Amino acid sequence: MKKTVFLIMIFSVAVSGCLGNGYRVFENQEIIFHYPASWSQVSFIHPPGDVDTYYEYAVTVAEPGGGLDTVATVEKLKANRSYPTPEGVPDKRNISLRGYPGVEFRYPENESMVRVTIISTPRGRYCLVCRARSEDFEGELENFDLIKYSFRVK
Repeated sequence: MKKTVFLIMIFSVAVSGCLGNGYRVFENQEIIFHYPASWSQVSFIHPPGDVDTYYEYAVTVAEPGGGLDTVATVEKLKANRSYPTPEGVPDKRNISLRGYPGVEFRYPENESMVRVTIISTPRGRYCLVCRARSEDFEGELENFDLIKYSFRVK
């Protein structure tokens, strides 16, 4: 009986250690970032060379069951291309993220708020686009910050 209780306790500690982080990890050959454990990866898009986009690839993670109301996308921008910034963005500021210079701004879009963080690294420029319904946006900032502050270039 004591042996069974001991094994159950060890199993419980092992499982809680695996689940205790509260986040999942996305990693490819050049970047890594964390996102909430309750979210899932929705897509990884690497458009063909003949498709004209402003990014080389984009990975999207989202809160499940929300109809993509709460979503974050990390994009590697193509050389000499920029994120299509809406006109008249009122909240634009210079930032430093892990020692890399960047810019961050917010803007409303339809019934959502969007926060965009663009950083320049030796491997290129990356754009972190976080979107949530306007009434949910402030409550999602902790999740968006998890992605932003865990983002690293290898």
